[in-house]
Amino acid sequence: MPNPPASTSPSSDAFLAAIINSSHDAIVSKNLDGIVTSWNKGAERIFGFTASEMIGQPISVLFPADRYDEEPGILARIRRGEVIDHYETVRKRKDGTLVDISLTVSPIYDEQGKIVGASKIARDISRLKRAEEKLRVTLSSIGDAVIATDPEGRIEFMNRTAETLTGWKDSEAQGRPLEEVFKIVAEESRRPVESPVAVALRERRVVGLANHTVLLAKDGNEVPVDDSAAPIIDTGQHMIGVVLVFRDVAHRRDAELAALRLAAIVEGSDDAIVSKDLNGIVTTWNPAAERIFGYAAEEMIGQPVLKIIPEERHHEETQILARLRRGERIDHFQTVRCRRDGAPIDVSLTISPIRNKDGEIVGASKIARDVSALKKAHEQLEEHASALERRVNERTVRLQDSLSELEAFSYSLSHDLRAPLRAIHGFAEIIIEDGAYKSEDALEHLRRIVAAANRMDRLIRDVLSFARFSRSEIELASINVDELATDIIRERPELQPPRATVIIDHPLLSVVGHAASLTQCLTNLLDNAVKFMASGKKARVRVYTEVHEDRVRICVADNGIGIDPEGQKRLFGLFERLNPVQSYQGTGVGLAIVRRAVERMNGKVGVQSAVSLGSTFWIELPRG
Repeated sequence: MPNPPASTSPSSDAFLAAIINSSHDAIVSKNLDGIVTSWNKGAERIFGFTASEMIGQPISVLFPADRYDEEPGILARIRRGEVIDHYETVRKRKDGTLVDISLTVSPIYDEQGKIVGASKIARDISRLKRAEEKLRVTLSSIGDAVIATDPEGRIEFMNRTAETLTGWKDSEAQGRPLEEVFKIVAEESRRPVESPVAVALRERRVVGLANHTVLLAKDGNEVPVDDSAAPIIDTGQHMIGVVLVFRDVAHRRDAELAALRLAAIVEGSDDAIVSKDLNGIVTTWNPAAERIFGYAAEEMIGQPVLKIIPEERHHEETQILARLRRGERIDHFQTVRCRRDGAPIDVSLTISPIRNKDGEIVGASKIARDVSALKKAHEQLEEHASALERRVNERTVRLQDSLSELEAFSYSLSHDLRAPLRAIHGFAEIIIEDGAYKSEDALEHLRRIVAAANRMDRLIRDVLSFARFSRSEIELASINVDELATDIIRERPELQPPRATVIIDHPLLSVVGHAASLTQCLTNLLDNAVKFMASGKKARVRVYTEVHEDRVRICVADNGIGIDPEGQKRLFGLFERLNPVQSYQGTGVGLAIVRRAVERMNGKVGVQSAVSLGSTFWIELPRG
């Protein structure tokens, strides 16, 4: 048990009383039942009660309702002879308002060393608490993450940003070693990095974090961070903790990586990439610009870009700068610039305004591509194209001359061939009519001669028609297909009953074409439709039109023998016959004439068919 205090003289008691009454702190004594036995001026000032109001009253008068349980604990400790230092709590003033105080409570001993009461010093720490709360609110409100530790590196405070980045709540982190909450590793090697707080505690200095450090959050998220730690030194030069400030630098890291990638692109580009200010002074100059223009970067940066512009083109720079100030972009502007050796170089320029963070135009970026080789190749291509055009024109003239000669020869040949054919045909007919033959076999031979002469004559006429459609000039106009088809059927008995039934789906749509050519085409298709029939079967033919976008398809459908897929591929060729002449008469030229005539009218021709199921031939022409 501690020894009781030594006796004091009256003068020393008076001096002690003076000190107590002049103190700004409340100095109060109470017995072991908690009854107030003394009350200084500082207590009156802090709590609002006078000494006469409090002496003899229980000290619990000052306790808020939620603090009543503190007093039994305090008295119990005092009875055990304990001293309670800097116990922060809340008490109630006379007016009912609350006051934050820091208590120091010590046992009072009598002359025999027996504990008879307690002395209590209460300091009003309301202002300090307000300052602490303001600091806490301030630290909680700033954008950076803040963690404060005690001298052993245990966490005492975390603001909301620190909670977000680490994944720990302040209440969870309180009292934990910083390394448990703030885990950091090197971004590349993934090796743990020593906490800057540990260094600050050890070396008592401000410590910054190394670059490319990653914070491993509680939830497994990884955050690139930048931070610094500083020791907290009190007025007595004692280190009472460390404050750690850190921030999420993911966006900055992304921007740095983007800048590095952009720099690599600029440095590795085959095009000259240059920047300049609005006065035309060069501010950057990449390696490709050095290769293309021959000037090193140090020779051009700070120099006017006019240095590489021929004098007769200086006006271009004035116009370019004016357009840039208006915010315009210049694309693929082909011009001429000068190399260091004075040689001209053809370039294609793309120039864009450069804006600062406020959106103001402060300069221009320029991409210059050397197009000398491209321009030379283009000029050579134009020369080749001109030469080719001349050759084509010359050959076209020769071809036209050859075609004219061939056409004249064809007409001459047809005349020369048809004359003896007519003689053969005529003499054979005379012999038959006069009966000047000796036997029935002779008569049969004469009839074969007449039939052969007729076939040859038809072939010659068809070949001449094919040549005429290939060569003759035609004028296209609107054609009333309904009238044209009706006239063809009316004028040809073989297209009428009883030999055939031809039905027209009136009205047929009009087309743009050449009337004579279309007449020849429809006549050929209708003749074929009634000719190529199975033995003993009557021809039924349907003529109709369909719209295909902006074109009209004229269709001739029959119930004839049909055509196999292989035959359809060869059908429109010259001299193509799919059936023996003994079965079906023809020259193999008719459908070739149709194809050539339709092509001359800017149309198309085709067929849909199946063996024994009939055929549908169609001609497609622009709508009239």
